[in-house]
Amino acid sequence: MANTSQNSDRPSFAIFNGKTIPFEDAKISIMAPGLTFAVTVFEGLRGYWCMDDSQLYVFRMEDHLKRQEFSMKLIELDDPPSSKDIARHIMNVLHANEMREDCYIRTQVFVDDWGDMVATSPVSSSVICRARARVDAFQTGKDFVIVSWRRNADDASPPRIKVSANYLNSRLAGLEAKRSDANAIILNRDGTVSEGPGGCLFLCRDEKLVTPTINDGILESITRDTLITLAADAGVEVQERRIGRTELHL
Repeated sequence: MANTSQNSDRPSFAIFNGKTIPFEDAKISIMAPGLTFAVTVFEGLRGYWCMDDSQLYVFRMEDHLKRQEFSMKLIELDDPPSSKDIARHIMNVLHANEMREDCYIRTQVFVDDWGDMVATSPVSSSVICRARARVDAFQTGKDFVIVSWRRNADDASPPRIKVSANYLNSRLAGLEAKRSDANAIILNRDGTVSEGPGGCLFLCRDEKLVTPTINDGILESITRDTLITLAADAGVEVQERRIGRTELHL
């Protein structure tokens, strides 16, 4: 089974409802609530290829799947796959695609078949992986703009969970920033900093790292948690607090 990911963005194989199938054969109903009403929970994981021991390491998989469990519980999916099952599916899709480079892994659990916006079953799942190198922005940096769109609130569409419906808000912010060839910074409805369309934010002030609190309209980010841990290990103080927009200009 040759890995075609170096020549195409599409992987050769996907896992659909626990079965390894050709990627092109992974299809859902055009009336599935996961599509028509965005009743879909997902996680985006990264895998890193280590040349020294010829191994692929999936970063904090257990924590990603724990967050996915919480997301599935909140949107009330009936009989979703367990974290243990999804972990096995991740391993299977990586082996099927013979992934031997840095990659992105996406798990999805959604209401399939036919139903209305409050349908809770039947539930289907999928896992895919694709090669993805580390972006140049880590070395070169990016420009940012504060967009006019506000982050959805916890009492409307809670941003702390990872569901497809929340990403319309991110898309609108991202499109506005794209017109300025920049990345978006989104404020919450109180006018303080929340996050970007697809990432957490940290600010360096007075030799400290400052980041918004979990209650400021942000995803319960595993990247954020990792940075806080690494900063503590390095002896760097981290403040979790509200950040006013004017602080971004200091």
